[in-house]
Amino acid sequence: MISHPEKKPVVTESKESSFNASEIRFIDIILFVGKYIKLLILVAIVAVVAGVAYSFTLQKKYEAKVSLLPEYGTSRRGSFSLLGAGLNGDGAEKLQPDLYPTIMQSSPFGEYLLKQPVVDKDNKPYKTLMDFIRAHAKPGLLSGLFSSSSKAPAKEVKLKREGILSYSLSEQSNIAGAISLLSAEVDQKSGVIMISAETIDPFVSAIIVEAAQKYLVDYVEDYRSSKASQREGLLADRVKEAKARLRTAEYALQSYRDQNRNIFSNTAKIEEQRLQAEYILSESLYSDLVRRYEQAKVTVKEERPVFKVLEPVKVPLVKSSPKRLRIGLIWGFLGGFFTLLYILLIKEKVIQKIVSSANE
Repeated sequence: MISHPEKKPVVTESKESSFNASEIRFIDIILFVGKYIKLLILVAIVAVVAGVAYSFTLQKKYEAKVSLLPEYGTSRRGSFSLLGAGLNGDGAEKLQPDLYPTIMQSSPFGEYLLKQPVVDKDNKPYKTLMDFIRAHAKPGLLSGLFSSSSKAPAKEVKLKREGILSYSLSEQSNIAGAISLLSAEVDQKSGVIMISAETIDPFVSAIIVEAAQKYLVDYVEDYRSSKASQREGLLADRVKEAKARLRTAEYALQSYRDQNRNIFSNTAKIEEQRLQAEYILSESLYSDLVRRYEQAKVTVKEERPVFKVLEPVKVPLVKSSPKRLRIGLIWGFLGGFFTLLYILLIKEKVIQKIVSSANE
């Protein structure tokens, strides 16, 4: 009987060079970190130092703030809860506090801000904020490479039409720059409005915050009282007309009586009664319009919001930026992150190993 040799199972050994991301163990991560920890720490420290050094090249900025609390005395229910809902006590719509920051993002506000006179910390006056910005503007490093003195500037044509704003490219840039100096936010719980401005000069920051506060208050007052003011103006015109009518009726009645003093005919009495009725009607109309006009003037004052200043504008004494420690930490994090990417993608070639493992 012939015995056949037993077949041994063939075992295929895996290549040591193969890479499987699912087989990475915790000990592998520890070994990898231990291998490159010194490099990562060194790069992070160098990046932090470089970031702090870079922060010294940035201009110091100073932030001024003001806190306002809007109150409405228009109705019997003029609470901030109604204000936040956009309604007053009588259900009339009003400007919601959430829209206040939007008001200070508009082009008319930026144009208004650029025209404000300012004074810097050296008590040097500037006619406008635009003059201050131009005096302290620094040309870009690459501005000379892209500018051509031989090329004539393009002619800018503006549209002159009421209700349409037409700015040049430089004017739009200046307005956007002025708007970016300020920020506003509304606390939904307390209703406090916070307006802040950050510039390179503490005096200028305080001045433009005060200007922004005035613009916001005037805008909201005009919005809230515009309807009542229109009613007041309309009634004022009607009062003038009623007064002139009353004087005409009174003069006509008294003149008729003087001319027909000794006449006792029925026709004369009828005419006198007609003139007297006209006078009484004119007097009643005038009295009613005067009463409504005085009531409208009171309504205008009631509809006008009152802004209580919780924290007045103060000249900042300490710079608000640059924050050197924050910049250094950000640079350190970015340095370590990019170094880690270099190690994984270039030095260890993790992507190539994953792709080759997937192909096998």
